[in-house]
Amino acid sequence: MMISAVIVATPESWRTTIQVAIPLQGIVSGRKAWQYLGVASSSSPFGAQLRQWRHVRGHSQLRLAAEAASTPRHISFLETGRSRPSRDMVLRLADALDIPLRERNALLQAAGLPPAFSQAEVGAPQFEPFLRAIDRLLDAHEPFPALVIDGHSNVVAANRACAVLLGEGLVGSNMLRRYIDNGAATAIVNWPEVASAALTRLRGQLHQSPLDDSLRNLVTLAEAALGDLPSQQNSERSLVVCPWFQIGETVIRTIVIAARFDSAVDITLDELRIELIYPEDDTAEHFFRDHATPRDRSGIP
Repeated sequence: MMISAVIVATPESWRTTIQVAIPLQGIVSGRKAWQYLGVASSSSPFGAQLRQWRHVRGHSQLRLAAEAASTPRHISFLETGRSRPSRDMVLRLADALDIPLRERNALLQAAGLPPAFSQAEVGAPQFEPFLRAIDRLLDAHEPFPALVIDGHSNVVAANRACAVLLGEGLVGSNMLRRYIDNGAATAIVNWPEVASAALTRLRGQLHQSPLDDSLRNLVTLAEAALGDLPSQQNSERSLVVCPWFQIGETVIRTIVIAARFDSAVDITLDELRIELIYPEDDTAEHFFRDHATPRDRSGIP
């Protein structure tokens, strides 16, 4: 598991109608998007998708061939359907184009090949060891909040300390919709910075997975709800943008660290993100410890 500091506010198949993030142009959608990019039609489903990904990533056929240990001629033949790729070639191309696991499966299926990556249900037996590891991490983090979200900001799990800061009924909810619906602009002191950072991260996710309809809908929702927020280049109040919560007369300043499973080869595990919330100062430290349940307090001096 790899842990790194992050900026926090905190399966779709390929479709004939598509969207792609264009720098300085926002989101361009539909068939016209690819016409705008100069993408020609192809009789090969795999070739069409490969060409789409190549244009999304800004790769020429020459560059893609070099990074995938192939030739520009072969890349051209793959895109026009004159050649059919092997499983190894599809995976090499996916590596070179930095395609997420979910979309790699779709690319393999478009080539008439079986998926390479599993997508286990959270309750599946093979998931049990990873659930235990996550549970241990969440439990050990008390009395401070910790939660697990998927690639669409849905809360998969949370420890009990989350209720103190984020309210009840967290598991099963969507963090983005929760923030928007619950008036986070008044509950989070540094809302402009947090909201701007969250929107930037969402747009980055969409650029990484431009054919993900659910993710695109979240970006659209966030853009509509957040309006014309000023760009926050550098916060003068903190080195990392993390939410400061207004609870009564007290401001609870937090630091958020994200943990992920490193080198996951299962789609579900690859998309999980564990957010560990820490106190930034003594006021926040005392707040979390004072609100800890008896079980939370075990082992706390």
